[in-house]
Amino acid sequence: MACSDSLRKSDLFKKKCGFRIPALLHIPDSNILLAFAESRRGLKDESADVLYLQCGEYDKSSKDFQWKDATPIQSARLEKHRSMNPCPVYEKSTNTVFLFFIAVDRSKSEEDQIINRKNAARLCYVTSVDNGQTWSNTTDLTESCLGVTINTWATFALGPGHGTQLKSGRLVIPANAHVIESNDTIRVRALTFYSDDSGNSWQISKYIYGEECGECQMVSLDQGNEQSLIYCNARNNKAHNNPYRVEAFSTDGGKTFTEGKLSTQLVEHSQGCHGSIISFPASDISNVQNYSDLENYHTQKGGHAPNFHIILFSHITNSSPRKDLGIYLSTYSDDAYTQADTYPPVHLTWTNPWIFFPHESAYSELAFVKLPEERNPIVTCLFEYGDKNNTISFCVFQIDDIIEKTVKKKKYCGKPEADKCAISRCFCFCC
Repeated sequence: MACSDSLRKSDLFKKKCGFRIPALLHIPDSNILLAFAESRRGLKDESADVLYLQCGEYDKSSKDFQWKDATPIQSARLEKHRSMNPCPVYEKSTNTVFLFFIAVDRSKSEEDQIINRKNAARLCYVTSVDNGQTWSNTTDLTESCLGVTINTWATFALGPGHGTQLKSGRLVIPANAHVIESNDTIRVRALTFYSDDSGNSWQISKYIYGEECGECQMVSLDQGNEQSLIYCNARNNKAHNNPYRVEAFSTDGGKTFTEGKLSTQLVEHSQGCHGSIISFPASDISNVQNYSDLENYHTQKGGHAPNFHIILFSHITNSSPRKDLGIYLSTYSDDAYTQADTYPPVHLTWTNPWIFFPHESAYSELAFVKLPEERNPIVTCLFEYGDKNNTISFCVFQIDDIIEKTVKKKKYCGKPEADKCAISRCFCFCC
């Protein structure tokens, strides 16, 4: 198999001033994938302008997506505000796409808000009932029952990247806030916004305490219990001291969380960086060629096949500079934890990463895609790259390849054609 440099990718969002902050959403039971990003007028965060969308449709012959031109979502904005941090989620009972975002006063930077301890961001969303072809006007939730809490923060943000819907129907939107804890102390805390009535009303979870963490994503590890176990993987806001990601769990569907703990198997950039997680039942991929290797990996950890979940995590694997984008794999099942262990677990056990893009890169976004006419699901990734990280590219992975390049742990072979792959924790498959 080819080295990582042969990755086939498509640049979806690219212009002189650039795009940042990718998000992906697959429309269930369809070939449609929606890709979102922030358009920017310059390189700084405060130059963010409007959210853009590209709609892709899977083409079986090329085993890839065909994309329409990127278009701005003009309704997803407030006057004199910049639209930031796209966070989509699909509500299945009403077949509705919710696209959450923050609208921030154009005259206020994040630094201004933190210094002055005065939030200038608003919690907003638009919806689509035709798979992203048209969008509603913006709904601003800030002054609803959430407003009192939001306006006590110095500022806040969403995700970025996808939210999730639990089996119970609850919608969960990952978020983080700069919480004013005293006159001298502001700490970044991960949390959720959640809805139990198909998005008609929203509530705020408790904060994740422990290690200070911000930008995050969450997945359900449902084992058939009444309440979904949620796993949160978050950006470490103190990574200059300990360059590892932060993990936490919720046993009540994202209302409260365990303390955030460092995961010493997951590298964090010294200044932090966003990463993406997805999960899916092992039964969804039981037909793939390397499935037995995955089962063996899980049982070696103390679990029993076939009732387990696979979790994939994408992130840069270099603590400085931002480069070497990779995918880690973990598995989870309740039976892997004995009575002597804690429940929920303190952390997950991860493979070494497969570094699929050994270049300058930053934020990434994963999606698990079950296609109507394909026997096996695929994994897709939208990621920032380049010296200014202002181009956003897209690629497709086969599940078999991910299993082979993480679980099977082939080593660097030392052959000359593999030299470009011979970087830390990278596995070569050229021989």
